Amino acid sequence: MHLAHLAPPWIPVPPVTYGGTELMVDVLVRGLRQRQVEVLVFCSGDSTLAPPTAGPFSQSFWPPEKFSENLHLAYAWRFLQQHPVDLVHSHLESAAGFWEALANPKPLVITLHTPITEVKRDYLLHFSQVHLVAVSDFQRRRLTGHPRVSLIPHGLEVAAYPPGPGKEDYFLFLGRIYPEKGLHTAIRLARETGSRLVCAGPVFGPDRPYFEQEIAPHLDGRRLVYVGPADFPRKLDLLGRARALLLPLEVDEAFGLVMLEAMACGTPVIASARGAAPEIIVPGVTGFIARSPADFINAMQAVVHLDPEACRRHVAEHFSQEAMVDAYLRLYRQVLSAR
Repeated sequence: MHLAHLAPPWIPVPPVTYGGTELMVDVLVRGLRQRQVEVLVFCSGDSTLAPPTAGPFSQSFWPPEKFSENLHLAYAWRFLQQHPVDLVHSHLESAAGFWEALANPKPLVITLHTPITEVKRDYLLHFSQVHLVAVSDFQRRRLTGHPRVSLIPHGLEVAAYPPGPGKEDYFLFLGRIYPEKGLHTAIRLARETGSRLVCAGPVFGPDRPYFEQEIAPHLDGRRLVYVGPADFPRKLDLLGRARALLLPLEVDEAFGLVMLEAMACGTPVIASARGAAPEIIVPGVTGFIARSPADFINAMQAVVHLDPEACRRHVAEHFSQEAMVDAYLRLYRQVLSAR
């Protein structure tokens, strides 16, 4: 089996700091290659994923932008006309439009990493021959009416996430810093409970005003601390020592890979009851689902009683790299046999 994976060009594969989609692409591609599957990956030139890779951009760049996405996809389709594969797996929804314009194209699978808006849903429903992958049941329900939708949750290489050395007295916010992630609410919760909050994640240009106006004035370097973006070793250290990951989300996320990363390090998660969070967190075992500020405050007090090993076990049993790779291989074979 010879595959092409189309990753976004805006963040390297694997990501240096922020990049949930790119992390999942890295874990999946390495898992497929371990099963002796040939995989060509289209990604930015500064990606450190082992070759073969290709793409028009030598460096990743942010923020995402439609014309660069179109150039990236057009480059991939031209390349694949000269170097055909058995199946194309895209991590960009716009690939469907390019695919439909081709004469006798190879089968296309698209994993949907971002929330399904009404416009995006209408777009995807137009391409009934494309095989869609929802990463959560919440996301899958938004695609009712499409005849080819599979549910494959993300998975992690659990061995890459060692348990922390012991819990310290702080909560952690980890992720890109922009309004919908709810860091301003996490700060308010920390102040109301007298808790220490460590914040880590990138602040991209468009989100700088939010950070400077809503976040920076509250940081004191002691109880409320911002440590900047966190590379993989720094992320493991922060997650492993945190009492819990705090995610007062204001957006219906399609999945939320950072929740798995926290649990794999033995750290429970307290998150808003939005998007896929209720499918990932087992209340009272791997964290808590909060529907109000009072829920968050109660969870922040109760989380100390949760077992770190139960968090790791949950990821290993339900969200492993092996399970994700198995599911995609089944889908690929099904698609190719039907063709």
